[in-house]
Amino acid sequence: MAKSKLHIGFLLGLALLATACTEEITMDMPEGRKRPVVEGSITDEFKRHEVILSYSSEMYDTDDPEMISGAEVYVRIGSDTIWFYEQDNKPGHYLSDSVSGRRNRAHHLEINVKENTLYSRPIRMYADTKMSNNARGIDSVGLLPLRNEEGLPFVDDEAAVCVCPYFQTLSDASIVYNVELYLNGRRFKNRPSKLFNLFSMQGYAGYYFNGPEMMHDNVGIPVGIMNKSYLHEGDVVKVKLYSISEDYMYFLMGQKLAVGVNPVMGAYPAVFSNLFSNCDAIGWFNATSVIEGEGIYHESIFQREE
Repeated sequence: MAKSKLHIGFLLGLALLATACTEEITMDMPEGRKRPVVEGSITDEFKRHEVILSYSSEMYDTDDPEMISGAEVYVRIGSDTIWFYEQDNKPGHYLSDSVSGRRNRAHHLEINVKENTLYSRPIRMYADTKMSNNARGIDSVGLLPLRNEEGLPFVDDEAAVCVCPYFQTLSDASIVYNVELYLNGRRFKNRPSKLFNLFSMQGYAGYYFNGPEMMHDNVGIPVGIMNKSYLHEGDVVKVKLYSISEDYMYFLMGQKLAVGVNPVMGAYPAVFSNLFSNCDAIGWFNATSVIEGEGIYHESIFQREE
């Protein structure tokens, strides 16, 4: 009983302090220096690939970042060179022609900016990355019912759908997949799907994914979860699995941890980068191989359980 009274008294004291402090406090946050930022990627899909160049901005700056125009941008794969051209209607956005990267090959990104707003000298930035290997493809995608009996966060209380691809994995246990889900051709971004963005092959390498030897109590292993409320009979669900390096995985995890960081309460998380430059640039150039597959949603998957 004494502990309860002490706990209540402590909370009342905090409430009185909160109501008593009405004076407005203005904090002068120090400004960080501007740095070039690179966001770029190339995959083994035959399409146009993009590199985006900008300058960093303050955390609380609501304006669009300043873009870097007039750069020379190219990617070298062995003796082949892929050029990226700045878009007339989108400064700082550089697109290649329709080409594809190559699995298990080194990709060298080179960026040269002769005229810039930061330095009197030209800026040079470059990155070297090897495209990871990947499975041949996804044979099919199963959409299986999930009853949220364990109280998974952000998942419908009544029911949700497990997205379970079927494919022959490689024996390489270091592969990490960055997972993207699509619903009727549009990127699916609800909260449950974000929980499964990164999926490691540790423990699964060499098996047929979701094959008989991996099934436990006839329950598939999902790479994503979709709330049932978003789905309708006949909807097409597509899975894209990007085989990424462990370094890029840490970069993505760092971006997630950076969201919501309060600079008043502590230091910013470390900024991961694979860029080298003569000006302390940040960002990441990523080379990934991609496999994809589709499944059709049927409401009958839940009726069978009832």
